[in-house]
Amino acid sequence: MDATGDLTIFNGKLTILVAFGIGGEVDKSQLAKLFGSDVIAERRNKPIEMDQSEGVAVIVAGSEKITCGVNIFTDVFIAGVSLLRAEFEIRDRILFNDILVALHSNTIIVEGHDFQTFTDRKINEIREKLNAGKKVSYYPITKRYTLLKIKDFTPKLDQKSLKEQYGEVITRFVSGETSIRPLHSREITEKLANDLSYYDEDLFLASPEGVFILGCDDYLKDLRELLELAISLLLLFQIYDRKIDSEIDNAFDAIKKLSSSKLYFLTQAPRKLEKSLFKVSEIGLVILDDIEDLMNPHKITADWYYQSAYQKMLNTLKVTDFEKVVQHKIDVLEDLYATARELSTEQLTMILEAAIVALILYEVIIPIIR
Repeated sequence: MDATGDLTIFNGKLTILVAFGIGGEVDKSQLAKLFGSDVIAERRNKPIEMDQSEGVAVIVAGSEKITCGVNIFTDVFIAGVSLLRAEFEIRDRILFNDILVALHSNTIIVEGHDFQTFTDRKINEIREKLNAGKKVSYYPITKRYTLLKIKDFTPKLDQKSLKEQYGEVITRFVSGETSIRPLHSREITEKLANDLSYYDEDLFLASPEGVFILGCDDYLKDLRELLELAISLLLLFQIYDRKIDSEIDNAFDAIKKLSSSKLYFLTQAPRKLEKSLFKVSEIGLVILDDIEDLMNPHKITADWYYQSAYQKMLNTLKVTDFEKVVQHKIDVLEDLYATARELSTEQLTMILEAAIVALILYEVIIPIIR
């Protein structure tokens, strides 16, 4: 699999982040038992490290394979998302292309299982630990994100030459590209331009699927934590979007009954609509109370560089776009409720007016009949 000119890594770190839902906001008393009340108070709206373990992994690409140590961390985000982070310490020679092959073919083996199986098992363990004895429905989709930091590699190139000579393969990595189609030069240029590093000699090439890293030693941990927060928010908004969609379906059913029933206010439809609005309003309050602060770089850090990097991460991951979609749907549901309430009030008013007229007629006609 070796070839002259291939980017070969001798020392580096491959990190795979997997964000997953944990069934809604975590119970504070349960977290206090797991982590202590002081930690909860300090990191109320930030990921909290929940678990850490070490193991051995094998990265396999065709007939090539290397064995490496892996550190596994689990962070929990109180609002309803957890992050599994697996850090593979690369100390043996491996081609950059082989890492791509292993990632795309799911041939990274951890504790005797392929990474997907290992991840599924680990996620179930974390969910059970956080929701012991409870029946909880979970958001079925996870968000996977990959980071690769290279330290010792050949050919020896600076960040500029790396982008010039290996721009396409780096773009394939950060894009999670699995096809063999040639990449358009515009895509390569755009992906290589999104460098969030602080120093000129460093690289932190971020995309919606991954990050390619060179250097950044002094501040990489801070960038990774900001990235984890952005990924958590992205999945959280996707969960909210899914929940709101189900409530909007209920709202439309109620609206249909309104149009077909003259006694809409006597049916269960208004109560169903109110229930849907209440659930969605809870989401809106969480966004307003907690999440909005986490979307504001100035409330996350006072450092100018980290503010800028975090804002670019939010933009790169389209977190703000998802927030707008969620807020728009909340507004639509509130409008639907207002419309239904108005029409229901009109129906009730008409019936009351008819009842008053009937009562007046009764009062007038009865004496005449007698």
